[in-house]
This record gives sequence, C-alpha cells and structure tokens, in this order.
Amino acid sequence: MSNRPHSREKQKSGKQTTVYKREKAGGFNQRVGSSSNVSRTMRNTGGIGSIIIFLLMIFFGIGNSGNQTTQTINPSQQTSTSYENVNSLTANKNVSSDARKKYTNILGSDDEVTIMVYMIGSDLESNYGMATKDINEMLYATIGENVNIILETGGAKKWNNNVISAKSNQRYLISNQGMMTLDKNVGLKSMTDPKTLTDFVKYSVSNYPANRYMLIMWDHGGGSVSGFGYDQYFPKNTMTIDQISQSLKDANVKFDIIGFDACLMATLETAVALEPYSDYLLASEELEPGNGWYYTNWITKLSENTSIHSVDLGKIIIDDFISESSKASRRDKLTLSIVDLAELNGVMKKHLPSFSVNLSELVKGDDYKVVSNARSTSREFAQSQKLDQVDLVDFANKIGTTESKELASAISEAVKYNRTNNVTNAYGLSIYFPYSSLSKMNSMVKIYDNIDMNTDFSDAVKSYATLSSSGQIVAQNNGSSSTSLIDTLLGNYSSGSTSSSNDILSLLTNSMSNQNSGVGMNTIMSLLGGGDWNSGIDLNTISQFIGRNQVDTTQLELTNVNDQQVLILSEEQWELISTIEFNVFVDDGEGYIDLGLDNVFEFNEDNDLIVDYDNTWLALNDNVVSYKFLSDEVSGDTYKISGYIPAYLNDEFVHIMVEFSDINPSGEVLKAKKVYDDVDLEAKGMIEIQDGDKLEFTAEYHSYDGSITDRYFISDPYIVSGDLNLSNITLTNTKIVYSYRLTDIYNNSFWLPVQKTY
Repeated sequence: MSNRPHSREKQKSGKQTTVYKREKAGGFNQRVGSSSNVSRTMRNTGGIGSIIIFLLMIFFGIGNSGNQTTQTINPSQQTSTSYENVNSLTANKNVSSDARKKYTNILGSDDEVTIMVYMIGSDLESNYGMATKDINEMLYATIGENVNIILETGGAKKWNNNVISAKSNQRYLISNQGMMTLDKNVGLKSMTDPKTLTDFVKYSVSNYPANRYMLIMWDHGGGSVSGFGYDQYFPKNTMTIDQISQSLKDANVKFDIIGFDACLMATLETAVALEPYSDYLLASEELEPGNGWYYTNWITKLSENTSIHSVDLGKIIIDDFISESSKASRRDKLTLSIVDLAELNGVMKKHLPSFSVNLSELVKGDDYKVVSNARSTSREFAQSQKLDQVDLVDFANKIGTTESKELASAISEAVKYNRTNNVTNAYGLSIYFPYSSLSKMNSMVKIYDNIDMNTDFSDAVKSYATLSSSGQIVAQNNGSSSTSLIDTLLGNYSSGSTSSSNDILSLLTNSMSNQNSGVGMNTIMSLLGGGDWNSGIDLNTISQFIGRNQVDTTQLELTNVNDQQVLILSEEQWELISTIEFNVFVDDGEGYIDLGLDNVFEFNEDNDLIVDYDNTWLALNDNVVSYKFLSDEVSGDTYKISGYIPAYLNDEFVHIMVEFSDINPSGEVLKAKKVYDDVDLEAKGMIEIQDGDKLEFTAEYHSYDGSITDRYFISDPYIVSGDLNLSNITLTNTKIVYSYRLTDIYNNSFWLPVQKTY
C-alpha cells in the first residue's frame, strides 16, 4: 500500500481468557545487555561434562613454576568433533588496483604462524564452559610444528576445567603435545584494559616470532560504540574499538588476520580502526551463538599448509561456523565474513568521501526523508539493544544515488567471503548510523576522531543526527511527542500544534545555546549525548526543512466514516510516518496493565487507518503476554517481523524473541535472551526453551496517577510442554484502554485519541 506502514496478520485462536496481575516481578530497569545470553545447545561432544573429563585426562598436575609441559593423550586417537566442509561457494580473491600493499608477506612454503587467542572467559565460561569447549576444539586439531597458538585467559570468575585458574590471567602454548603453561600468574588484570592486550601481543611476538600473525578476540561484542569484552572482575568497562586500535599501535605488530569470535564486530568502524595493523578482518555483523567458531578444522588445515591464502583460510572458518551452528540450532541467525582491509583502504579513499558528500547534500537539501527511510528499512542488528548498526551495503543501496551504489559495489568487492543463515540483506559489513538512540552519538564522534574516520563521513552523520534531534526538540516544544500512552492518560500529552520556520529557528537557536525555551525541554546536544562538536549543518536549513516536513498534529483526530472511526491524513503526511503500533492497557481497578506494542492495524478502501479493537491480544500457548514490536522487513510480498516477550525463564529475566513472516504468518518462538544491566554488549548465543521449563510472563504496570511504574507477573506460570505457538486470544476483561502510536521520520511518537471499552 502506497506510503503506508506494513501490518502483522492476526491469527485468532477463538479462545478467551482474563488478564490479571500477580506479584511484583522487578526488573523494570533491566535491559538486554552484557552477559550470558548463551545457548544451552552444544556441539556433538557429549556436553560440558565430557569436555571437563577430557581436560582432566590431558592436563596432569600443573607445577608451581611456568614452562611445564602437560601430559596428553595422542590427539590422533581421539574422536574429533564432526564438521561439514562446504566447497560449493567461492571466495573472491581478486584484489582491486586501489588496494594498498599487504603487510604480511606469505612466503609460499614453510611460513611460520603465530596465532594469538585473547580469551576473556566472562560468564560464557563461568556459567557455560564455552571457552573450555573452544580450547578443547583447538586441542583436537593436528597442529604443525611451525604453528604456535598462544592463549591468554582471564575475565571469568570460574573456569570449567582443572587447569586454568580464575585467580589470575594466565598464558599457555597449545600444540600437538597439549597445553604448556607459559605464565601461570600474569596477574589479575582487566582483560578490557588495552594495556593488557598490548602486553599479550608483545609477549607473543617476542617469544614466538613468525612471518604470519593472527589475533583472535574471544568474548562478547557490542559493535562500533560499545566495543568488545566483558570481564567479570571489571564489569563496568569494555574495550572500545579506538582503544583496541591504540593497543595494537602500541604493540607495533602487523597482522595477517584479526578475528572476533564475538557478536556484532563486523563494522566499518572496526575495519577502519584495525586497517593500519591488519590485512584482513574476520567477524560477524549479527549476534553469534554460544558455540562460536569451530576451531579444529581450520587449525588443522592451516597446519597442513601454513601458506594457505588468507581468504581461503577465512572461508574454512566461515563455512565451519555456519555448518556447525546450523546443526546446533536451525533457528539461529548467523553471519560471518572476511574483509580485505588493504582493499578497504582504497575504498575509504576513493568511494567513501563522494558517498559522504552526497549523503550530506541529501540531508542538508530536501531529501532527509530519503536517508531516514533508507535507515529505518535497512537490515539492523541487535535492534532491541538500540546499538544503531545497519548493513552498509543494504543502507547504501536503499539510498539509491549513484555515489551510494558505487560505495555498495566497492564494499561488496572488499568483502571477500560472506555467509549468512536466516538473515537477509546482510552483506558482510555494518555501520553505525543513529536512529533509535541518538544519545550514543557523542561517544561515536569521539571514536571517529580517535580512529581517523573520514571527516566527510563523520560530518554527514553529524548533520543527520543534528537534524533528527532538532525534529525531536520541535515536537517536544509543541507538546505533541511522547513515547508512552500513560502520558496521554495522565493528561501530560496533547495533540499539540505545528511551528513555523521562524519559530523553529528561534527555538533551535536557544537550544544550541543551552537556553531551554520550554520547561523540561532537552537541548540538541543533550539528546546527542553531550559534547560541543560542530554539527555541520546550519540551523536555518534545519528550520526550513522541519517547517516543511512536520507531522500536523491537528490532523490526528478521528472521523466517523461508515460507522467506523478512522484517521484521515494526506499523502504528504503519511510520507512522514515510518511505523504504526497498537497499544493496549487493561484497567484492573487499581491501575493499568500495559500489554505492549504490536504492529497490527487495518486500512479501509480509502487507505484511511481504522481505529477499532476486537478485544484480542497476542498469546503464547493461550497465555496472554506483553509484546514489544521491534522491526518489520518488507520486500515486495515477503516480510519478516521481529519482536520480543518479557518473561522469567526458570526464574531468570529474559526476552523471548519471536518472528512473523510471509512463510509463517502465525509466528514462531525463537529463543530467549537473558537480560542484564551492566554494559552495552550483546552476548554470544541465546537460550533454548525446552520441555519442563517454567515461563512467567511479565508486563509493565502503571498506577492511575502515574506515580508507580513497575513490572508485574501476569496470569499463571506456564510449564513448557510440546510446541510453542502464537495466536491472538480474546480478552474477557471489560475495562480496556487502547490507542495507536505513530512514529515519524525524526523518531517522534504521536498518539491518536485514547479509546476505552467502558
């Protein structure tokens, strides 16, 4: 439908139930974050128990001094973890003439290779033994004499084996003879401190020199803004990508490949940060499952031919990752790519500047909507975390200019091999572009400066973010933007009005001067996370654009047409609306149970929004849930809608991830993410929901006067038995409040007049 958001299809069960709140659940301020969102599914190794037993057998009495070789069973006598080698897909080993010279000189025979594995065990190890499992995979490999694997461990309060200590960082050499202790007491140092990484790299190069170096960063990842790593002893910090860059600069080493066995690190910003120190980046745009990479095969292949082409080696790692992870769970969304940083260096010089200048022209001209729509519809990663990372090729193609298409093509060439599973429009490299959370912008600007990001690109992003935040300031000043329906119920939200360009200019001038023109109104820079950097766009241009492109809230009134309440907007106004969400509150006599936001709505034959309610809401196996819509990817007749259900799974707070699509409009329950409140990282993997698990669904609850907002359990606990099915169930509650929330191109939220069933 022209200029209209896409709606989910309701699948009604025909059953009915009553929603009620139980006791307080807590966790209102918790969010998806930094810790163990790991899968309980294991590769076919017999589970954690057998891994620990195996290590008990191969590690035999570590002494009090370093350099003691462990005794081990001959690896050739062991049963290796199964893998599937995929040869049907080809990697691109062509190199652009614009590429810089490679740092690493591969000799062609008898290359010496040193692989540095920087393993922050975190809760992935202490709770689930995932680091132990990957060390075990390394030990299963047939390791050549000219391949040295140097391992530094730390960051976990417990290691699921009888060798590695949690009391100190430690260093090991992994070889065909097993694991040899190199330093059993490096000290209890923060693994997210860049100095710790620098020291490890220097140690490895000094003691195990080679002509070919690889670095593998193992743990949680958070992408361009949040960076890498979660140390349980030092939980408040991550290692940001500019800190990683500085660490490698201080180490003064050039790498063949730097890989992240972590989530979300395949970003342009990561690539720019690492390009001065590495020829290739191997990482994932998406979340990684808890299993992570499969190490046995590629280490063996590298040992057989230490001169193997870097792209061919990357292909083996990627193919094994996709194959093994798909075996563990068919539902997991998977991405992994290898990027030629030498070639990307040429792309950054030749194509990114012209793309960036064109992007600025679009934003500063009358085409901000083109960029905003491209951003809102591009493939996004970790959307519930609001990290604002989208696939760069998808984003550039959706902008659709000559410059953006040329950049997309050049990036695709620099990505030498990329595979995905259950993910569309992921081409190997993502990028930070603000939309959901403008407050991270100032942190990103600092990172831009520290990694020498192209200034034209930095200016373009600043201009976009400034215009977007200005649109929010204007809506706030008009009293017409609110994220929650409770504000409307309490009378804190009005339909507001529109502002003239002159009024907007005056408002924004005061805002940039930190002179609030309205009570409680944010300034532009406070919305962008602080700082005093130049926005790159003048306020007069912003004011003129917003004056021509703002939601006319006086039109957000309902009209009765053929005995139906409808919203009638002009096509120009609909062009400003990016999403529509339906919100339901249940009045239980003491306050409101908030059942969440769902993208379910209908239009009449005149393309007007129908405002009506059939008294149904989403349920999981006939248990009413609170549901939060996240994203809707639409391409022609195909679509994929994502959202989550807040719940407690066996007494742990989680988000149950669900998905609706043209193939399965009834929806599918995927897995659960644990929810934490530490740092902005996404953990590897998610939790399988299994028979016998206890689910307790939660919802936000608001008192009538708005003085209390907390999370309560709703309805009875549910013990999982059999398949998990989604449907809309009829609510028998007699007092229901509902409304529709419209979100515009500046990410402002507007509510239609509240409707009640009583």
